[in-house]
Amino acid sequence: MATTRRDFLKVASVTGLALGLRLDAGEGAPAALAPNAWIRVGRDGRVRVTVGKSEMGQGVRTALPMIVADELGVDWERVDLAQAEPGPDFRHLGTGGSMSIQASWMPLRRAAAAAREMLVQAAAQAWGVAPATCRVERGEVLHPPTGRRTGFGRLVQAAARLPVPREPRLAETRTLIGRPTRRVDGPRIVDGRAVYGLDVALPGMRHAAVARCPVPGGKALRWDEAAVRALPGVQAVIPIDSGVAVVADGTHAALAAAAALRATWDPGPHAGFSSEAFRAVLADRVARPGVPARRAGDADAALARAARRLTAEYEFPWQAHATLEPPNCVAHVKAGGCDLWTGTQSPNEVQARAAKLLGVDPARVRVRVPLLGGGFGRRLSSEFALEAVQVSRAAGGPIQLVWSREDDLRHDRFHPMSLHRLEAALDGGGLQAWAHRIAAPSILLSWMEGRRGDGLVSAETNGAADLPYRIPHIRVDYAEAPCHLPLGWWRAIEAMPNVFARECFLDECAAALGRDPLALRRELLAGAETRDVGGERVDLGRLRGVLDLAAARAGWASPPPPGRARGLACSAYDAHTYCALVAEVATDGAGWKVARIVAAVDCGIVVNPLGLAGNVESGVLWGLSALRTAITFKAGQVEQTSLSDLPIAQMADAPAIEVHLVPSQAPPTGIGEPPVPLVIPAVLNAVHALTGTRIRRLPLS
Repeated sequence: MATTRRDFLKVASVTGLALGLRLDAGEGAPAALAPNAWIRVGRDGRVRVTVGKSEMGQGVRTALPMIVADELGVDWERVDLAQAEPGPDFRHLGTGGSMSIQASWMPLRRAAAAAREMLVQAAAQAWGVAPATCRVERGEVLHPPTGRRTGFGRLVQAAARLPVPREPRLAETRTLIGRPTRRVDGPRIVDGRAVYGLDVALPGMRHAAVARCPVPGGKALRWDEAAVRALPGVQAVIPIDSGVAVVADGTHAALAAAAALRATWDPGPHAGFSSEAFRAVLADRVARPGVPARRAGDADAALARAARRLTAEYEFPWQAHATLEPPNCVAHVKAGGCDLWTGTQSPNEVQARAAKLLGVDPARVRVRVPLLGGGFGRRLSSEFALEAVQVSRAAGGPIQLVWSREDDLRHDRFHPMSLHRLEAALDGGGLQAWAHRIAAPSILLSWMEGRRGDGLVSAETNGAADLPYRIPHIRVDYAEAPCHLPLGWWRAIEAMPNVFARECFLDECAAALGRDPLALRRELLAGAETRDVGGERVDLGRLRGVLDLAAARAGWASPPPPGRARGLACSAYDAHTYCALVAEVATDGAGWKVARIVAAVDCGIVVNPLGLAGNVESGVLWGLSALRTAITFKAGQVEQTSLSDLPIAQMADAPAIEVHLVPSQAPPTGIGEPPVPLVIPAVLNAVHALTGTRIRRLPLS
C-alpha cells in the first residue's frame, strides 16, 4: 500500500510506463512497428504516440510526444497522438503530483530508442552495413558513407520482425527537446473542436443530475417524486447512494428538476459543524505537542533559553477546487459491462470501482478520457463516475451525469483548514532555533478511508519538515485534527499552507533581526553541497541559484519605485524542483495590487519551455486566487454556492509575470505545482514591506 501522498502518485504515474515493453514484435506481415504500448510507426512513416497522462491544461499531450519524437528522430509534424485507456498495457494511468514529465522521461526515451534501433538495424541489414555507421534524421535512416537513405515507413515490416532491444542506447543529441513548442491541441481548443467530458454525446443519450443533502454525508429520507416527474423533460427519478438522481431529456432540465426536488433529509451527526467551531479545535490542537516530523538539535531547550523569542500563528482556510468544468461522466451500462467517458486523473481507479459496483471483471469496463476542463487533484476521485454508472444501470441506456456548480462547491473533496504555530530563537544576531507545529485534518487519512500508514506525518508536513535552511535547532510536528469532511489532493497540497507560514515567518525573523530577507536566506543556504533536510536530499546550491536569479531579474538590489515594494520566497518542492519568486506590489487607491511576479525555476532539462512558462503563469494565478478564496461552513453546510462567492483571479487581476529558467542537464522534474506555494508568501511579504501590516490569516478581507 502506498503510505504517503508522493508514494501514491508515484505508483500511479511510474508503473504505467514500466508495463509497456513487448519482448517480441510478433509474426506475420505487420502493418506497423509497435515494439511497445507507447509507440506505433506506420507504413506511411507517421508515428503514433499513446499518451498515458490526462490533459488538463498542463500541456502533457504535447510534452510527452516531444520526448518520443526527439529520441526516435522523427519530424514533429509526422507525430500523432492517442489517449491511453486502462488495460493490460496501461495498468496505472494516474496524473498528479507534478510527476508526468519526471516519471515518463526515461521510460519514453527507452521505448523510442528501442524503436529507433530496430529501424536502424532493419536498414543496415538491407544495405549490408554496420548499424553503427547509420543514423536517423527527420523520420529517415541515413548511411552517410554511401549517401543512402530510406524512410521509417519502408522499414516497418522488416523492423517489426526483429527482437525488441532490452537496453537500447539513448540518443546523445537533442533536436526537439528544449524548443518552445505550441500545444498540439491548442487550435482545436480555440475553435471549439476539442472534446471535453461535457462535449461527449452518444445516440439515445439522456441526462442526469443529483439532488443531494445540503450537509455533506447526509441521506434522503423521502421526496416528492410525482411533483418532479411532472416537470418538463423529466423521464425518471432514481435513488442512488449519494442522493436522488433525476433523468431528463437535457442537462438543463435535469439540473432544474434536481434543484426543484422537495426532499426530507437526514443530515447525520454533523449538522452543527461550522468553520469557527472547527477553528477552536485547531487552536486547541496547535497549543499541544504533536507527532514529531523532524528533529534537529533541541529546539525547545534553545527556545527556553533564548534571549529573544519570536512567536506567530498563521491560518489557512478551507478551499475548494472549483474547476471550470464541473464533474461529469457519460456511462453506458450494457450486458456484462460498461463504457465510460469521463475527464479523470485516475482512469484505472474509475475502471476498478465501476467494475466492483457492477460485479464484473475490470476488463469489461472501458474508460475513455477526453480533455479535462481543470483538474487540480479534484478529478483524482471517482464518485461522479460511479453515480453515472448507478443511474445508467437503473435507467437503461447511455446517461450523461453532470454536477451543478453548487454541487461541486458543496460536495467537493476539500483542502483542509490549518493552523500553524511558529517560534524562533533569535540570539547572536542570527536564527538559532525554529519550531513549526501544524494543526490540520489529514488529507492522506481521508483519502485512504481511515487506513493509517507510516507516511501520515510526512504527508501532512510537506513544505515544513523539509525546511531547507541551516538552523542549529529545528522542531516540526503535526497535530492531527480529525474531521468528517471528505478531503482531497489540491494543487500543491500541504505545501501551500505550510510554505505560506514558513516563508512569511522567516521574513518576520529577518525584520526582527534587522536583516534583508534575501541576505538572511542566502546566509541560511550557504554551501553548495546536497544535504538531508527532514529525509529529503536538497541541493542548497541549486536553491540559492534560483533565489539569486529571481532577485537579480527583479532588481532586488535597487530600491523599488515610490509606492511599490517587493517580497520573496523560495522552496525546493518535494526536493526535486527549485523555485524562487519575487512579488512586487503597488499602492492602488486605498489598497494595493500585485503588479509584477518574477519567477526563477530549476527543474532540470526543460522539454518544452513554452509549456513550462504556461504552468508557472497558471500557478501564479492559482496562488493569487488562494489569497482571497475560502470555503466556510455553517450549520453543517457550505455557505458558497457559485463562483460569484469565490473571488477567483481573473484576467484583470493578472500581474506581469516573468519566468526565468536555470540551464541544466539534470533529469527533468515537475513544474505544475512547485511555483504555487511561493505566491502567497512572496506577495504578503511584499505587502508588509509596503504597508507595515503583517497578514497571517487568510483569506484576505
